[in-house]
Amino acid sequence: MNKVILLGAAGQLGQLVAESVPNNIQLDCFSPKTLDITDHDAVKELIRQISPDLIINAAAYTAVDNAEKQKTLANAINADAVENIANSTPTETRIIHVSTDFVFSSKSRHPYKPVDQIAPVSVYGKSKADGEKALIRHHPENAIILRTSWLYSAKGKNFLTTMLRLMAERDELSIVNDQFGSPTSAHLLAKIIWRFALDYQGTGIYHWSDRGVITWYDFAMEIYSQARQLGILNNEVNIKAIEAKDYPTPAARPCYSALDSSATETLLGVKTSPWQEELYKVLKIIKENEK
Repeated sequence: MNKVILLGAAGQLGQLVAESVPNNIQLDCFSPKTLDITDHDAVKELIRQISPDLIINAAAYTAVDNAEKQKTLANAINADAVENIANSTPTETRIIHVSTDFVFSSKSRHPYKPVDQIAPVSVYGKSKADGEKALIRHHPENAIILRTSWLYSAKGKNFLTTMLRLMAERDELSIVNDQFGSPTSAHLLAKIIWRFALDYQGTGIYHWSDRGVITWYDFAMEIYSQARQLGILNNEVNIKAIEAKDYPTPAARPCYSALDSSATETLLGVKTSPWQEELYKVLKIIKENEK
């Protein structure tokens, strides 16, 4: 394998996938500025011209609340475009497609396994679920679906960078403490994607997140503690725990969507790291970037 197409190269995960590309890979990167993945003819022609060995699809409409009023656009990017990619890709070409914990509901109280039944509770979640189904339906011989959750990194707009900004601006924050999930460092997820690309030739649905099940409040408190320790934040902030009903949003969120990554650990011979350790690594990157 030496020719790879990366879709969604401008997103936080896509940028890190591109930055961690192995030396022997010819990587062609595409963002919304260079390719409209909802243009079926353009996607089909691109795949025909490049004739890649692998397509990594990190492109997604991820504005969860906006998806409730932009349903057509969310479906076009998260479902219809995936179906077209699947239909336009030769059988022998592999596809790694990144999906989300939002395909699940809140019925479990144990981390979801890849085989568990999906039941999305939002437009965003349903559009991502429909994308998964389309890929399985149209390219079952050579596709990997990799679900992740609570993705964050040192760049872009995500929970970590938003919390650091708000903590620098305010002296009090209210954070939801009854929604449970697992944070995931996009820096590590990018490396896991390349492990799938290089070390595994099979198909299937897999999960990857950092180790631990926490609430958004837990996440915020640890961000605050570690950022203070590293000198990224110097002011004091009172962080209050609230219930989700006290912070209504246009889109419903699963109250529990933690992922079980054990199948990926076994398959690739890797181990998830405690979420606190991965957070510290990302905060160190942010600290270095400040210099």
